[in-house]
Amino acid sequence: MLFGEARGRPFFVATMSFTNDKRLELLREFYAITATFKYREVMALSRALKLHPRTIDRWKYGETFPRWDTALDVIAWAKAGKPMTLVHQRDKHGFTML
Repeated sequence: MLFGEARGRPFFVATMSFTNDKRLELLREFYAITATFKYREVMALSRALKLHPRTIDRWKYGETFPRWDTALDVIAWAKAGKPMTLVHQRDKHGFTML
């Protein structure tokens, strides 16, 4: 018996495959992308997300995982070609992070 009770009305259970876990796919994609990060990309993300560079390194080496929305943003940034803006020291005070 599936649920321990054989009496009563029959019921339906959705038939679906649980082998294709979307969260696992997201984890794999995120770690595959972050594993390729170079120093410049780590620092650019650190500044844009206002996180310590070691936090990005922890993602890179698979030690931690960010919030889901941050992970999706990082994946989208990487798929967009990892765009970065060059900011000179004299201009950094007027530069606003998006």
